[in-house]
Amino acid sequence: RYGPMVLGVLRGALHDPHAADDAFQAVFLVLARKAGTIRPPGSVGGWLYGVAVRTAGKARAAAARRRRHEMAARTPAPPAP
Repeated sequence: RYGPMVLGVLRGALHDPHAADDAFQAVFLVLARKAGTIRPPGSVGGWLYGVAVRTAGKARAAAARRRRHEMAARTPAPPAP
């Protein structure tokens, strides 16, 4: 029921289909763990939207960290005097 909405949010935020798929799975893992805490029970859609937005932000931050680390590894160390 909510899968297309969650996937749309993630694809729009991440611009990488593989990262969006990974984040999609993460969102529904959060739902599986925290389903009992959703109040009121009919607000699952809004709750999932919020989780998707936060998960996308964390995925973007992790990708940026990974890119910085990879770029640092590519840059040769300056020669020792």
